[in-house]
Amino acid sequence: MSGLKWLNENAERALASLLLAAIVLLISGNVFMRYIMNASLSWGEELTLWLFVWFVWIGVSYAFHTGEHVRITVLRDILSDRGRLIVDAIVAVLVLGFLTMLTIECIKLIRMPFVASQSSVVLGLPIPILYASAPVGAALSAIRVVQHLLRTLRLIAQTKT
Repeated sequence: MSGLKWLNENAERALASLLLAAIVLLISGNVFMRYIMNASLSWGEELTLWLFVWFVWIGVSYAFHTGEHVRITVLRDILSDRGRLIVDAIVAVLVLGFLTMLTIECIKLIRMPFVASQSSVVLGLPIPILYASAPVGAALSAIRVVQHLLRTLRLIAQTKT
C-alpha cells in the first residue's frame, strides 16, 4: 500500500487514536497524582483540553470520511435512488461551501494581532496552535466532502433517469 493511499484511508483514524490515547493517559495520570499522591499536575488539565479540541476536529473529518455523521433522512428516503444521489450531491456542495468559509474565517481570526499574541495560562503555548484546530479540521473535512462528492457524481452519471 502506497504512503498516500495509507494516509487517505487512515490519517484521521491514526491521529484521533493517538490523541485519545494521550488524553486517557493524561487524565489517568492526573487522577493518580491527585488522589493517590495528593499533588495534581497543574499542566495536565490544560494539555488535556488542547488535545481534546484537536481530537474533536480530527474526529469531524473522520466522520466525513466514513459517512458517519448524523443526518435527517425523511425527505431523502422518499426519493428514488437517483434522487437520493442528487440530494447527496447538493448537500455535499452546501457543506463544502460552509467548510470553505469556516476555514477562511478561522485563518483570518488566527492572524489577528490580539489572537496571535496570546499564549495559554499554564503551558505558555501560543493560542493560535489551539485555534488552528478549526481550520485544519475544516480543511481535512472539505477534502473528504470533495471525495464523497466525486463518488456521488460518478454514481449519478452511471444511474439511469
